[in-house]
Amino acid sequence: MSRPRRAVIPRAVHAAPILAIAAALIALAGCAHTPPRRVVHVPVESRPTPPPPAPDTQQVTTPTDRPAPPVESVMSADEQKKTRARIVADTTEASAAVKRCAGRQLLPDQESIFDTARNYLEQVRSALKRNELWRAESLARKARQLAGSLDCPG
Repeated sequence: MSRPRRAVIPRAVHAAPILAIAAALIALAGCAHTPPRRVVHVPVESRPTPPPPAPDTQQVTTPTDRPAPPVESVMSADEQKKTRARIVADTTEASAAVKRCAGRQLLPDQESIFDTARNYLEQVRSALKRNELWRAESLARKARQLAGSLDCPG
């Protein structure tokens, strides 16, 4: 019986992985003449506060320097009425869903949703007191979407 022949691999092929590893190690080690950089961490409290910019005596007022008018003052009376109607619809729906779940044993994720929806409803009330209709509408929509995901039977 004859022995199977082994493949003959040139010595250069055996040396290739060793050379690649050696090159990688040399590259990672860096230059022998350059000391490694030390990173110094300075606590925020001890960092100096930069000086305020020097006042410019020839400052030109541009339209971007003036604050934008509140969104509500840009809305027409009809738009404000429609926005308030959407806020009322969203908060009514969200409040009903929250009330259905009040006092029930909820799973942790449901409890988080319940608390967040209730928090949004409180923020809606605050925004309405400040007449921030755009903010109240956004919060009411979020409250309705969140409370809608609560599954408490009525």
